[in-house]
Amino acid sequence: MKGEVQYDEMETLANDIESVKSMPNENGDRSIYWDRDIKQPLPSKPSELIKKDTIQWYLVYDMEGDLAVMHHDALVVDDYLLAEMVAEDGFEISGPCKIEFLRSS
Repeated sequence: MKGEVQYDEMETLANDIESVKSMPNENGDRSIYWDRDIKQPLPSKPSELIKKDTIQWYLVYDMEGDLAVMHHDALVVDDYLLAEMVAEDGFEISGPCKIEFLRSS
């Protein structure tokens, strides 16, 4: 699964991803999240992304301030959209997941 981040605080997000990439994640049917002791406060500026029915997965700060990859059906109003994610056909959550932040030049 890949996505292009649409968030002004790119360095903050990169640091957050770096801090959880070795942590175990929690999985549900429609979400993958990394539960951190220190929660990221949700940004005060609205997200530049708008939920679309054509996008199945999003990278978000969830309503509790954790990083998560969520199916569009699982999103709630308080989730802060960071990136539209693209998965291969037939993608299913089936166990531990890794997260990485790659900077493009």
